[in-house]
Amino acid sequence: MMIRAGTGWQYALADLSLILFLVTASALSMSGKAAPVPAPPQQPIAAALESAPVAVWSAADGAPPLAEWLGQVGSDPRLEVRVVVRYSDGEREAAVAQALQLAVAGGARASRARVLIEPGERAGASVSLFYASEAPVKSAAPLAR
Repeated sequence: MMIRAGTGWQYALADLSLILFLVTASALSMSGKAAPVPAPPQQPIAAALESAPVAVWSAADGAPPLAEWLGQVGSDPRLEVRVVVRYSDGEREAAVAQALQLAVAGGARASRARVLIEPGERAGASVSLFYASEAPVKSAAPLAR
């Protein structure tokens, strides 16, 4: 018995697939119009809320003033300042006032801070730095080669 190579259904299917690919590529090249590339989806704000903090400040004995701490730690323009104040037992108005006070105490760096005020079991406040943008930082001078 003699078996000839290349007579199976797999070869016919491969040939038909190749022909279909070539016909499609030829038709697309003759149309002159490229298929529109969909824009990448925008990052949801929730992604910034779920990122891990780079640094955290809280008012404690021996802690530097908030504006000084932000000047030392938060020099990267991609970092976002987040003020979080938790309150318990109907102290919401006091928590709002404390959050605004911290945003003002942070100086210019905290002027665009994200402020979160939420109920919690323990009242307290903290200021955190998060990477909220992955855009590359533009340098003032071009790099020499």
